[in-house]
Amino acid sequence: MNHAEARDHWSKRAQILERVLDWVNQGRYEDYESWMLFGGMGADTGGESKVLFEKGDLEEEIFHEMMGDLQVQAGRLIDARRTSLEGRAPKPNIRGMEDLSTREPGRDWRAGAEPDQSEIAEYLDAKYSVEVIGKLEKIVRRAALLNPHEVNVSQIHDYNVKACFSEAHGCYLYGFNAACAVMCRAMLESALKAKLDPDHKIEYGLKKGQSLFKELIRLARLDDPLPGAAEEVKRSGDCAAHNYGQFQKEYESQGKMEHVLDTTRAVLAALYPQPPDRHEH
Repeated sequence: MNHAEARDHWSKRAQILERVLDWVNQGRYEDYESWMLFGGMGADTGGESKVLFEKGDLEEEIFHEMMGDLQVQAGRLIDARRTSLEGRAPKPNIRGMEDLSTREPGRDWRAGAEPDQSEIAEYLDAKYSVEVIGKLEKIVRRAALLNPHEVNVSQIHDYNVKACFSEAHGCYLYGFNAACAVMCRAMLESALKAKLDPDHKIEYGLKKGQSLFKELIRLARLDDPLPGAAEEVKRSGDCAAHNYGQFQKEYESQGKMEHVLDTTRAVLAALYPQPPDRHEH
């Protein structure tokens, strides 16, 4: 990967959208179709000044921030009822109500009455909008630091390899590290089988306890250090699929997913190399 000169910010749009989204959640915006007004800015709308709130009014500012954050928190609670097995409610992060973060959540937070469907969608919209925009800076940074791959696409005819390649990169960019590791493992397994054992003769001829992955790596005759690196990719995928706690400790918390993906790309490029004269024209 291309470790370019460090930058303070990779996405100017993320900074703008975070501010705009905060105002939208607080209800401080006006839509005039061909243009929009956000925050505390005044504007001349046909000779009449438009002010969304009194700038410099600290109490009103705190109130609007709190109401916006409450919408996001409501979305987190609604979402957790559907997607989480955690016993505790999501920790509140509400400006103006910081003391809530130190309180023990109620035990019956899952049993509370549900809003109607339109309100559920509105709260989830607030929650997920904040979450997605919050990922944008990291997505742009990760994508910008990826070099173009060196895989000879014309040699790949197995759909699984192409699908896993795209899926692994999507998971990496959006920060789904365990899914990325599983996809990298699946990509190498599919590529090795398609390249070296398309008719399954090697697989069917294995002795009991013999690893097909290790045998295909041996037959691929990859240059060092790729054979060992490929084994590490498989191990990370196995760990992510079968021992997530260990995966978090060994790979996620150590920031190793960039290396796992980089290694996977290198092995795939060695299995499906570009022609020698590629850069001569």
